[in-house]
Parts: sequence; structure tokens; C-alpha cells
Amino acid sequence: MFPHTTEFLAKLANVSPATILEWRRLGLFEGVASTKQGGDRRGVRRLWAPEAVERVREIVRLKAEGYDTQTLIDRYAPKRRG
Repeated sequence: MFPHTTEFLAKLANVSPATILEWRRLGLFEGVASTKQGGDRRGVRRLWAPEAVERVREIVRLKAEGYDTQTLIDRYAPKRRG
């Protein structure tokens, strides 16, 4: 159900794993399920649903088309109510 690692998504996007986690923090993976696994000597790892691959590809494509971070946040992140 969660076949992809953060490292796999980072390689797909040609970015660092920290960038993928930052995109998550910004809300760019809203609606894409993920879970944590581990706690052993390798530490805790975030695993992602298959839909994450398509989202990463779309983010990379949009960035190549000139979309900035705020535009991506506006597109994917939930609207925050004040």
C-alpha cells in the first residue's frame, strides 16, 4: 500500500529527500497518503502511496514551466482558515 520511500521520490524529482519532506510540510502532497515505518537502527522512514509518484512528476513539470513555490502551495495546499 505504501511502496515508495522519500529517497525514491527524491531521485525521481532530482532533489534531496529533505526537499520532498519540505514539499510535504508546505502541503504539496495534500490528499496523498503516507505513513512512517521503522524505529530500528535505520531510523524512522516515511513511506508513500503510489499516487505520490504522479504528484512528484506533476510538481517537477510545473516547476519547469515556471511555477513558483507560492503558486504550487496555492494549487495543492489546503486553504487555511483564519
